[in-house]
Amino acid sequence: MTTESPLKSRYWDTASATLDVLREYNLSPVPEVFHVWFVYFADENPDIFRALDIARQQGTRIDEKQLFDLYQQFILHPQMAEFLLQGMDDFADVIDHSEHSIGSVTTELNVYGKVLEEVDAVLQRDGCKMEVLGLVARQTRQIRQSVSALSEQLETYHQQITTLQVELEKAREQSFTDGLTRVSNRLHFEQLLSGLAEDLDNETNIQPFCLMLIDLDQFKQINDRFGHRVGDEILVLIAGILKSTIKGRDTVARYGGDEFTILLPQTRLDEAQSLAGELCNSVRVREVRAKSSGVSFGHMTVSIGVAEYQKGEGAASLVDRTDKALYLAKQAGRDQYCVAFPSVDTVEPAGC
Repeated sequence: MTTESPLKSRYWDTASATLDVLREYNLSPVPEVFHVWFVYFADENPDIFRALDIARQQGTRIDEKQLFDLYQQFILHPQMAEFLLQGMDDFADVIDHSEHSIGSVTTELNVYGKVLEEVDAVLQRDGCKMEVLGLVARQTRQIRQSVSALSEQLETYHQQITTLQVELEKAREQSFTDGLTRVSNRLHFEQLLSGLAEDLDNETNIQPFCLMLIDLDQFKQINDRFGHRVGDEILVLIAGILKSTIKGRDTVARYGGDEFTILLPQTRLDEAQSLAGELCNSVRVREVRAKSSGVSFGHMTVSIGVAEYQKGEGAASLVDRTDKALYLAKQAGRDQYCVAFPSVDTVEPAGC
């Protein structure tokens, strides 16, 4: 008897919930609309989740135009920026190659023109005059002028492409950044994680790396009691604490809702455990105050799951193991971290 994996089961549930909400709002199941709701129920984009969650809680009618706008802003634009940037890089290579070829032709024409001038001078000195030679010399000068003009035009194109590349790079950075907390978003995190896993699997880089999943304890109660604006301020504060605690090579990302990840390249499991304890303490001792009013909301705590990547296991397996460790940390009472030990396939609480 075979059993369905939790990941497949989760996505079947997500698809089912998506179809249900399409019926609820009487929406057409076109790809863009389906995609936005699927991302919402899968909790894969905090910006989409927040926009739709607020609308649903307020009982606001959600129409297809709003969904298309969300698709354009948070799904399509990041993909287009990546695609266009690659296209600009390829085009810039073509221009560079063309400029190199034109430079070579210009050099050869200059040499050829000088040879013609020297021959013409010798012939005139010896009393010989050849009309055809003068014609060839004039044609050569015209070709040199045309090539020079083309070279200037290519240089203009190159400058325009450089400007576009800078603008597209900014757009790509924005597509990799969470709109609220300004840390990396889930898309960027997953790309970095896949790259690290592939490098270690292929032995391109054999340095160990670890992953943390971090969840804010009792965050839903705060959101329900004080509203999303206060909840957003808390998320920004926690993101700042996480960023201030890590090293330069590490990456903090908002994974979804009130959940964050930290990717730790060149880090052993014991080092990641030490950092997890430091993060727990850093959050616990920080008093949470509203920016606008200065009202104190007390102290927050976090639960953390920690795991080290094992060669060949794949990025999805690492996330699953870390998620199990996080779940155990919350089950064990929150405000602590738990570690997934792959050597014995167990998850154990470690405290903070």
